[in-house]
Amino acid sequence: MEYTYRGKVELAGEVYQEEQPDDEGMIRKVWIFPIRLTGEERDYQPPDTLVRAAKQQHEKKARKMSYEDLEKRTKHARKTSIERRGFNTTYSRDPYVAEYAKRCAQGSCQLCENPAPFHNKLGEPYLETHHIVWLARGGEDTIYNTVALCPNCHRKMHILDLHTDVDKLTQIALEEGIDNEVS
Repeated sequence: MEYTYRGKVELAGEVYQEEQPDDEGMIRKVWIFPIRLTGEERDYQPPDTLVRAAKQQHEKKARKMSYEDLEKRTKHARKTSIERRGFNTTYSRDPYVAEYAKRCAQGSCQLCENPAPFHNKLGEPYLETHHIVWLARGGEDTIYNTVALCPNCHRKMHILDLHTDVDKLTQIALEEGIDNEVS
């Protein structure tokens, strides 16, 4: 892993502990120190290209994992998303939770139940992960709040957000989450 010195930092929140897998996949307790830059460097934001590259790297790693290993990772996924401020606010999403939702969907939209409309460049059914309770509204980035939708249904959820659709997706995510706990 490569690090770049950007300047002095200070604590930006309460120190906390959570379980995370190490490089060998073994679960361990780690201390998290939320920090922010101080002084002139305070407003620094990593370039979007760097953020996108890191995200793509994590997604690629998640795609290569077995279903069982992916399932284990979701049990120790961070429940809250990391907020990143720039010209707009984006929320980092756990790539393991996203991949798990897509695999549970087995190539079909979990709302309309139709097969994915096309395959991506890797030959995988193209589905988009959706947070039933949006991250911007305080929703958690967990398998209990994440489903896989076709682009049409994903857009529908962000435009209409119908209660009947939310109820259906909530039930699906809950059942998949319970299956994860049982296995």
